[in-house]
Amino acid sequence: MDITCDQSCDMGYIYLQKFSNNYDYSFDKSRLIASNQPIEVVDSVYLKLNKLNWPNKKYNDAIMDGDFIEEFQNDLDNNGYIKGIELQLTESRLKYLIENYKIATFEFNDSQYYYIAFAEDNAVFDAENYVYTFTDKEDAFVIVSRSKERRYQINLNKNKESEKSLSPKIAFIRALIFKESSPYDIDYLKSLKLYISNDDY
Repeated sequence: MDITCDQSCDMGYIYLQKFSNNYDYSFDKSRLIASNQPIEVVDSVYLKLNKLNWPNKKYNDAIMDGDFIEEFQNDLDNNGYIKGIELQLTESRLKYLIENYKIATFEFNDSQYYYIAFAEDNAVFDAENYVYTFTDKEDAFVIVSRSKERRYQINLNKNKESEKSLSPKIAFIRALIFKESSPYDIDYLKSLKLYISNDDY
């Protein structure tokens, strides 16, 4: 899994699907964090998942319905699967992400799944978190937490005049769950590499 980090503005991007371009042209440094992240076998994940909220809607539909907004703008592929996460990436948040990055496999509803965590277990399996599927295939899901944070947004009213209002709650991605049949490549995700612009952290 590749992470790009622009320190000039504390912004980062997590590539969940392999990106074909060569990062080295636009980033000063790269660092391999993990060449082959071990996959844990866990039996109790489904019990934790059952405690979360499972709305009967897709991730993109929840955004369009105004259930939440993204931290910045995550990218979806043509089929609706999330392929990249744009986020504020300060030094402390990057350290937190790397320390809590975990890959596990488990059985759920008679199927084998992989689980990629971007936060500690308490943050991932908070009972107030939500689980959304990406497509009708239900072969991949995302766990999000809805923060109490909001921000002002500018909209056009019916008279096409701009007006300021508070946004829906901001959602943060905590984990990704998927089957092997989904577009996510477990071999790509096992290798964690950081691409850095400007001075190293």
